[in-house]
Amino acid sequence: MATIALLARFVVSGLINTAVGTGIIMLCLHFGMTDYPANACGYGVGFVVSYFLQRKFTFAVKQRASWNEVYRFALAVSVSYGVNLVILTVGRHAGYAGQPLLHLTGMIGYSVTFFLISRFVVFVDRPAKPAPGQR
Repeated sequence: MATIALLARFVVSGLINTAVGTGIIMLCLHFGMTDYPANACGYGVGFVVSYFLQRKFTFAVKQRASWNEVYRFALAVSVSYGVNLVILTVGRHAGYAGQPLLHLTGMIGYSVTFFLISRFVVFVDRPAKPAPGQR
Protein backbone atom coordinates (compact mmCIF):
# COMPACT_ATOMS: atom_id res chain seq x y z
CA MET A 1 0.00 0.00 0.00
CA ALA A 2 2.84 2.40 0.78
CA THR A 3 4.19 2.03 -2.77
CA ILE A 4 0.76 2.71 -4.29
CA ALA A 5 0.37 5.82 -2.12
CA LEU A 6 3.86 6.98 -3.14
CA LEU A 7 3.06 6.48 -6.82
CA ALA A 8 -0.25 8.33 -6.41
CA ARG A 9 1.54 11.31 -4.81
CA PHE A 10 4.11 11.21 -7.63
CA VAL A 11 1.34 11.37 -10.26
CA VAL A 12 -0.46 14.20 -8.43
CA SER A 13 2.81 16.14 -8.16
CA GLY A 14 3.43 15.63 -11.87
CA LEU A 15 -0.03 16.85 -12.78
CA ILE A 16 0.32 19.96 -10.61
CA ASN A 17 3.76 20.66 -12.05
CA THR A 18 2.49 20.22 -15.60
CA ALA A 19 -0.39 22.63 -14.96
CA VAL A 20 1.93 25.26 -13.42
CA GLY A 21 4.58 24.97 -16.14
CA THR A 22 2.01 25.08 -18.93
CA GLY A 23 0.29 28.02 -17.27
CA ILE A 24 3.57 29.95 -17.13
CA ILE A 25 4.27 29.20 -20.79
CA MET A 26 0.78 30.38 -21.81
CA LEU A 27 1.09 33.51 -19.66
CA CYS A 28 4.46 34.36 -21.20
CA LEU A 29 3.09 33.83 -24.70
CA HIS A 30 0.08 36.02 -23.85
CA PHE A 31 2.41 38.85 -22.82
CA GLY A 32 4.38 38.66 -26.06
CA MET A 33 7.28 36.31 -25.38
CA THR A 34 8.31 34.07 -28.23
CA ASP A 35 8.27 30.26 -28.01
CA TYR A 36 11.77 29.56 -26.71
CA PRO A 37 11.90 32.15 -23.91
CA ALA A 38 8.33 31.26 -22.86
CA ASN A 39 9.23 27.57 -22.87
CA ALA A 40 12.38 28.24 -20.81
CA CYS A 41 10.37 30.23 -18.25
CA GLY A 42 7.76 27.48 -17.95
CA TYR A 43 10.32 24.75 -17.54
CA GLY A 44 12.43 26.85 -15.17
CA VAL A 45 9.47 27.47 -12.88
CA GLY A 46 8.43 23.84 -13.36
CA PHE A 47 11.85 22.65 -12.20
CA VAL A 48 11.53 24.58 -8.93
CA VAL A 49 7.91 23.56 -8.38
CA SER A 50 8.73 19.93 -9.14
CA TYR A 51 11.65 19.91 -6.70
CA PHE A 52 9.55 21.19 -3.82
CA LEU A 53 6.52 19.02 -4.62
CA GLN A 54 8.64 15.87 -4.96
CA ARG A 55 10.65 16.68 -1.84
CA LYS A 56 7.83 17.67 0.49
CA PHE A 57 4.71 15.99 -0.88
CA THR A 58 5.78 12.89 -2.79
CA PHE A 59 8.77 11.67 -0.79
CA ALA A 60 8.10 13.62 2.46
CA VAL A 61 11.78 14.30 3.13
CA LYS A 62 12.33 15.42 6.71
CA GLN A 63 16.01 16.32 6.66
CA ARG A 64 17.32 19.67 5.55
CA ALA A 65 17.70 20.33 1.84
CA SER A 66 21.24 20.51 0.48
CA TRP A 67 22.88 21.70 -2.71
CA ASN A 68 23.96 18.11 -3.24
CA GLU A 69 20.31 17.06 -3.27
CA VAL A 70 19.43 19.82 -5.74
CA TYR A 71 22.33 18.67 -7.92
CA ARG A 72 21.09 15.06 -7.81
CA PHE A 73 17.59 16.30 -8.68
CA ALA A 74 18.94 18.22 -11.69
CA LEU A 75 20.79 15.08 -12.79
CA ALA A 76 17.57 13.06 -12.42
CA VAL A 77 15.74 15.53 -14.64
CA SER A 78 18.57 15.52 -17.19
CA VAL A 79 18.90 11.73 -17.37
CA SER A 80 15.12 11.32 -17.58
CA TYR A 81 14.89 13.86 -20.37
CA GLY A 82 17.71 12.00 -22.13
CA VAL A 83 15.66 8.79 -21.95
CA ASN A 84 12.74 10.70 -23.47
CA LEU A 85 14.95 11.93 -26.33
CA VAL A 86 16.32 8.44 -27.00
CA ILE A 87 12.78 7.06 -27.22
CA LEU A 88 11.78 9.88 -29.60
CA THR A 89 14.86 9.38 -31.75
CA VAL A 90 14.39 5.60 -32.01
CA GLY A 91 10.69 6.08 -32.74
CA ARG A 92 11.36 8.65 -35.44
CA HIS A 93 13.88 6.35 -37.13
CA ALA A 94 11.31 3.54 -36.94
CA GLY A 95 8.85 5.70 -38.91
CA TYR A 96 6.71 7.11 -36.08
CA ALA A 97 7.66 10.78 -36.44
CA GLY A 98 4.90 13.16 -35.43
CA GLN A 99 2.82 10.45 -33.78
CA PRO A 100 1.24 11.33 -30.41
CA LEU A 101 1.79 7.76 -29.21
CA LEU A 102 5.53 8.23 -29.69
CA HIS A 103 5.45 11.30 -27.44
CA LEU A 104 3.34 9.48 -24.88
CA THR A 105 5.88 6.66 -24.87
CA GLY A 106 8.67 9.20 -24.35
CA MET A 107 6.74 10.79 -21.48
CA ILE A 108 6.26 7.38 -19.86
CA GLY A 109 9.98 6.67 -20.23
CA TYR A 110 10.76 10.05 -18.66
CA SER A 111 8.34 9.50 -15.78
CA VAL A 112 9.48 5.98 -14.92
CA THR A 113 13.15 6.99 -15.05
CA PHE A 114 12.51 10.15 -13.02
CA PHE A 115 10.55 8.27 -10.36
CA LEU A 116 13.21 5.59 -9.94
CA ILE A 117 16.12 8.03 -9.77
CA SER A 118 14.19 10.32 -7.41
CA ARG A 119 13.23 7.42 -5.15
CA PHE A 120 16.58 5.64 -5.01
CA VAL A 121 19.15 8.41 -5.58
CA VAL A 122 17.74 11.90 -4.95
CA PHE A 123 15.36 11.62 -2.01
CA VAL A 124 16.79 8.71 -0.05
CA ASP A 125 17.08 8.71 3.72
CA ARG A 126 20.64 9.60 4.54
CA PRO A 127 22.03 9.02 8.01
CA ALA A 128 22.60 12.19 9.99
CA LYS A 129 26.22 13.21 10.28
CA PRO A 130 27.55 13.13 13.84
CA ALA A 131 28.39 16.43 15.45
CA PRO A 132 32.09 17.34 15.39
CA GLY A 133 33.94 15.37 18.05
CA GLN A 134 31.25 12.64 18.23
CA ARG A 135 31.31 9.21 16.63
